[in-house]
Amino acid sequence: MDERERRRAITVAIDPADVGRYLADRLDAPVTVESVTRTYPGMSRLTYIVRATVGGEARGLVVRCDPPGGGIVPLPLRREFDVYARLYGTAVPVAEPLWFDESPWLTGGLPLMVREMVEGSAAVPGLTDPGPDGDTVRRRVALAQAGMLATLHTLDWRALGFGDILDDPGSPAHSATAEVDLWWDIAQRMHVEADPQLRRIIHWIRSEAPTDAPPVSLLKGNNGIDEELWRDGRIVAMVDFELAALGDPASDWAFSQGILTLIDPDETLAAYERAAGFVIPRRNLAWYQVWTLVKVVVTGRCGLVGFVNGRDPRPSLAAFGLGMSTRCAHIAAQLVGLDIEVAAAMLTGRVLKKED
Repeated sequence: MDERERRRAITVAIDPADVGRYLADRLDAPVTVESVTRTYPGMSRLTYIVRATVGGEARGLVVRCDPPGGGIVPLPLRREFDVYARLYGTAVPVAEPLWFDESPWLTGGLPLMVREMVEGSAAVPGLTDPGPDGDTVRRRVALAQAGMLATLHTLDWRALGFGDILDDPGSPAHSATAEVDLWWDIAQRMHVEADPQLRRIIHWIRSEAPTDAPPVSLLKGNNGIDEELWRDGRIVAMVDFELAALGDPASDWAFSQGILTLIDPDETLAAYERAAGFVIPRRNLAWYQVWTLVKVVVTGRCGLVGFVNGRDPRPSLAAFGLGMSTRCAHIAAQLVGLDIEVAAAMLTGRVLKKED
């Protein structure tokens, strides 16, 4: 199998025997692989859960690599590994990062990282149960997420060296515009064709960018329900830092994927603000809710590059890049020119009611 074939093959699976040989070489110990399970959907990164015996000891490892065509998040995997390396040992729980491999034979030269596996589940038992029991679980999850984000957002990211790997917007006033400029630059470089509609949307959303953000914080970028590992009712590990950044904490709340709908959002945010020691301006939250919609358009269309050039033939990339991204672009275009809080309220209503 040549490099191109191997790269395309890993979008389906990687051979357990190959994984065993690779790990044995890196760990300098006998390795017997019991199972290799890929998590889905894997449009940003490909992630494999490996259960193996290493030198006679049972271990769980996570192998994470770039998709053959780059996926929907065109940010270096090395950047994500470095985030783990700096977070490990802090008050934010993450799996221990073991190594980063720039060009391994296992993936046909695609970069990969390996970390220890933390036993837990992205699903929280009872979260969708009706009645008082379900309400208790939902409240616990919402407040646990609020506390964890407060811990993340108040880390001394400068002392931990995050300024060496992530772009510093320079001041809270520039957090939003720096975010827009980064992703607009990516869109201009990565998208397969020019998009006048997206250009108009970007111009408008940038003109509405807030300037009164709280202190610049370390952001997870991709958090919420199904985005952390839970065990015994608590978060035991935060995972998937492919969108980590420095910026306005309101960004993480805008893309908290259901956390603000579990209980009264004001109660959740109040708990966060008490723990963090600062307030999330509600207009900032509204702006980032609209910006997140625009960001879906940008990232989704980045995934089309690998599909169009044949390096990653998965239909899911085309479905997301042409279907979901186009749908989101049409919604965003209807919001252009509105007051940002009105636009966010309309958007939230549509998402919750699934009208679009």
